[in-house]
Amino acid sequence: MPNIFSRQRKPKQEDAIPSGFDWSHAKTALSLAASVGKTAGVPYLEGVAEIAIQIIEIVETMKKNKEDCISIARDITDLLDVIKDIMERGRNIKQNEILMKNVQKLESDLGIIKTKLVKISNRKTKFHVTSDAEIIKECKGKIRDYMEIFNTKASVNIWQNTGEILKGQEDLKEAMAHIAKTHDQSNITYDDLERITPTASPVFFGREELVAEGVDHLVNNSQAFLAILGAGGIGKTSIALHINNVPQVKTKFGKASYFLPCEVLPDAKLLLQGLIQRLGIEVGQGESQHKKLEDYFRFNTQSILLILDNFETPWNRDPLGIENILGKLASFVQISMIVTMRGLNGPGPVEWKTLGSEDSIPPLTPESASKAFSAISGKQELKKTGDSIQAILKKLDYVPLAITLIAKRARTVPVESLLRMWEQGKTSILVQGNQEGRLTSVNYSIELSRRLLKPLEAELLAVISFLPDGVADWAANLPMMLSGWKQLDESISTLLETSLVYSQNKTIKTLAPIREYINGTGMNIQIGIGLLESFYVSWLKKLSGTTQEKQDQIQAHILNITKILTKQASSLTETLDIEALDILTDFTKFYPLTLDLLNNILDKCDGLDQKHKVELRFWRLGMLMWLAMWQEAEMEAKGMEQSMQNDLKSHARVMRQLADMYRLQSKYTEATEMLIRAKDQFEQIGDQWGAAQCLRRLGNIYQMQSKYTEATEMLTKAQDQFEQIGDQLGAAESLQGLGEIYRMQNKYTEAAEMVTKAKDQFEQIGDQLGAAQSLQRLGEIYRMQSKNTEAAEMLTTAKDQFEQIGDQRGVTQCLRSLGDIYRMQSKYTEAAEMVTTAKDQFEQIGDQLGAAQCLQHLGTIHVDQANYTQAVAVLLMAKAQFEKIGNPDGVANCMYDLGNSYRMQGLYEDAKSALADAILTFQNLGDLCYTGWCLYEYGLIFRDEHQYSEARTKFEEALDTFASHGELQNQVDMCNKRLASLNKLERA
Repeated sequence: MPNIFSRQRKPKQEDAIPSGFDWSHAKTALSLAASVGKTAGVPYLEGVAEIAIQIIEIVETMKKNKEDCISIARDITDLLDVIKDIMERGRNIKQNEILMKNVQKLESDLGIIKTKLVKISNRKTKFHVTSDAEIIKECKGKIRDYMEIFNTKASVNIWQNTGEILKGQEDLKEAMAHIAKTHDQSNITYDDLERITPTASPVFFGREELVAEGVDHLVNNSQAFLAILGAGGIGKTSIALHINNVPQVKTKFGKASYFLPCEVLPDAKLLLQGLIQRLGIEVGQGESQHKKLEDYFRFNTQSILLILDNFETPWNRDPLGIENILGKLASFVQISMIVTMRGLNGPGPVEWKTLGSEDSIPPLTPESASKAFSAISGKQELKKTGDSIQAILKKLDYVPLAITLIAKRARTVPVESLLRMWEQGKTSILVQGNQEGRLTSVNYSIELSRRLLKPLEAELLAVISFLPDGVADWAANLPMMLSGWKQLDESISTLLETSLVYSQNKTIKTLAPIREYINGTGMNIQIGIGLLESFYVSWLKKLSGTTQEKQDQIQAHILNITKILTKQASSLTETLDIEALDILTDFTKFYPLTLDLLNNILDKCDGLDQKHKVELRFWRLGMLMWLAMWQEAEMEAKGMEQSMQNDLKSHARVMRQLADMYRLQSKYTEATEMLIRAKDQFEQIGDQWGAAQCLRRLGNIYQMQSKYTEATEMLTKAQDQFEQIGDQLGAAESLQGLGEIYRMQNKYTEAAEMVTKAKDQFEQIGDQLGAAQSLQRLGEIYRMQSKNTEAAEMLTTAKDQFEQIGDQRGVTQCLRSLGDIYRMQSKYTEAAEMVTTAKDQFEQIGDQLGAAQCLQHLGTIHVDQANYTQAVAVLLMAKAQFEKIGNPDGVANCMYDLGNSYRMQGLYEDAKSALADAILTFQNLGDLCYTGWCLYEYGLIFRDEHQYSEARTKFEEALDTFASHGELQNQVDMCNKRLASLNKLERA
């Protein structure tokens, strides 16, 4: 195998290095390698060359160890020369993943070598001579390892491409000529600038206010300096072009507006040359470009607009030179400027107006992003797949460049496939064509900024990108999260200035494309993740305040916490912190996320002991039930029942949970059977408390079926049993249930007496929640008696107590009941506002059943106001939500209310259909009470139609149904009265 590094190659005129080691020639060769990388669309090579130049400069200025380090400089120069040679010879070089990874890794390792050499050069004592020698030796070894890697690659590359070299000579000459022109300022032409000057895209949504603001500033100020700042791909250039195209701007500046693509004008000399070319200034042999430019502006006093696009390139590379040019330009009063650049502040001494109300241009709104996607993709049928599109756009954080590139893919790829492509390829799919550039590749655009970072800054970026929520209140929290992190303030400042992170509402985070790209680089951030784990586990355990206050604190961090705990669970070296996980289970709002976390833990965490595993499975079952995922919940419960047969107590607990699941789905027969089995098993193992809990639940089920005798019997037994074992809380809860039975039977005095007694017991044992619930029930009792003032007072007091202890569900239930009081008082506006607030709060805490019940209440309010159209619409929404969560009782109640609404409108056939469905469901549920009410309502329809015989039949069916129940005498009497009135109607 030939050794590429030792061959004697005839020097090219462009990159020859004389014998010996010439520092300036070495830097020239490295700059040429950087240009090859840029032309080939390989930003890593450009980054490698820039770091290599910095290493050359460090060695050149060394006072100690210089001789030892010259060989490092020479080897790096030779190494880059060979990599450049590979790039020039190779075809489809970007598709060579191994080569790309090696160049990327070289960039990282050169950064480490640079850091070590800086430390050596800055030392002022001789105590480190031995360690310096070791470090230098290590650096030399690392470089030579890479020389071997790329020597092998170059040899293979020569062998593979021998037949292509002659064929591609003309292309190579053309490419090298282009590179040479880039390095020769005198050869930058107007055509060079024009070739990469974009036009304003006709697809432009959601930026109207920003354009109007920019136009106003330019037109209404004699001299205006406008800075359009933000991350790569956020649409800065597009906004500038559209501002320039507005008629008022055209009127002020005429043809004297000039666009300069500053990514190819990386320093003051080239920027000056670009201005000369754009303005069409002739510069003779030996004439000063600066003087010619100044003379031009002295004699041309019409208003001039300079648009300096991607200005971070020259600003970052040559800040002093660029600042000098900006100052001179600003001194001419006829010159206005727009700069677009990545960063937080406009450049230099100029007083810039930053466009927009924030520090940087924000992403698009979801609506504007959707319009842009549809317009670019050009498919009308995309409107039918709106949910899929919104899911894609949300994952892209509504970044314009990302949306443009994914929409172009949608022209040939089905929308359904795009989401899968994103999940598999992330930002690698956001590219157009084979030539990567700022406007055709999201990865390329991001990498341009990332290459400017020092190692510590790059690592910090990776840590922040790891956090989906970013860092809330970052100025206070970040130092605590990353305690001991070196140069933290300087690093975060750099990340903000390069727009790789952004701060919004005191939260610092990365946009989704940047986050996904950085996460995909594979940078080792174990130290940072370890610090984050320690912080969040400790932070969770120290939370204070009410449940609602704690929830609000967790909200800003929940995605971070679940991601970290998931990682902790899947790590072989970490121990899962069960206490931290237990804290999260208190917050129902986060159940969808916590459920995913539990699934990951139970699937991946092999180190869990059996006790913890059982408890985690009960937590998961409870969450599945809360989220109304009935099929998954039943499968989980049946699996637990099977696996826990030898653990009789856990087995009984599972059966009790299954009973709760059936009860919540109004499957009262199955719930009753399961509770009896669970009760028997608890009794078998001598667990009186478990058995008493089953008795109390049985009482609640009978009460919901209006079987008041059986309910009273069960709750009384439960109360006695709780008292026998000294459980005052269980006894008080049983009393509360007995009071509810009296309320349902309209025995309000007995109900109030029982609930008051329960409230006293709760207060005696210090149970604030139970006491507040008793106040709530007393309010309901007063409401049923139409004692609206007392009811409102009691419910308001209960609401205040729920708020004090942080029980958001109790607060929301009280709001709904207060809405019902307003409805009874015909204060419909206040009623609707109160119930709507309750619905929103139920949704906020993830209580789907409560939210659906509020919708049903809103429908009833519309019925009472004779707003039947709105009533039907809202009731159908409620019905759909009950169906979604698998609550047949709620569905049937909505059908009953719909039947009533249709009857009021005279839509009798619709009313009969709705009531027939309701009757069938209530019969299947074994609910005699509501079956009777539906039959009674059916009779009213026939009465309204003057079909008295059919009406009589329905009233008699209703009467028989109420009578068969055995405890609904009031309803039986109501039917008898209605039958008597029919007799009068028939005789009339």
